[in-house]
Amino acid sequence: MASSRDRKAEILECSARLFASRGVSRTTVREIGEAAGVFSGSLYHYFKSKDAIVAELMGGFMSDIQARFGNVEARAGSPLEVIEGLIHETLAVIERYPDETAIYQQDRGYLRDHALLEPVDDASRGVREHWITAIRDGVAQGVFRDDIAPELFYRSVRDTLWSTMHWPDRRNYSLDEFAALMSRLFLRGFCTDRAPVAASPASRRSGAAGG
Repeated sequence: MASSRDRKAEILECSARLFASRGVSRTTVREIGEAAGVFSGSLYHYFKSKDAIVAELMGGFMSDIQARFGNVEARAGSPLEVIEGLIHETLAVIERYPDETAIYQQDRGYLRDHALLEPVDDASRGVREHWITAIRDGVAQGVFRDDIAPELFYRSVRDTLWSTMHWPDRRNYSLDEFAALMSRLFLRGFCTDRAPVAASPASRRSGAAGG
């Protein structure tokens, strides 16, 4: 017989799967109960509302991200190692929590309308600081370029990583392989050493005017 803790975990797992596939607003407590093998009335023994389920799912999701990122900072010896670790752990979270990732991306409107978004965004702002601190430290140490704003680099990496859950080619790589690929792409650049140096827009305009 399943323990209370096991049953609660099963409800959360079934709920996450339904929310991700159907949307939170279109999923009923009855459907959650049926999927988890619990009468809808009994489900309230574990969670007082559907929103309470959503809150616990997203809270656990964000807490794990923060813990993972904190561990990266504790282990890393340089800003470059921190960024490489954050890239790896972001991809690991997406792989570990595909349903919660989908909820966060697809149901922000529901979260906002039901007063569930602010705690998630508070945690997200804390997660952002891990990135920004490492980027700024790298710039200060001369490891990263100083002609690209830290916020611009952070948003470019973050948005790309979270979008990879929809990339069909993602399944062709293991987590470690894909994390290494993304690290090379963002941290080493896309051009080889043999690529010509591109002229700046100002230089191109000057040359065109002179010609």
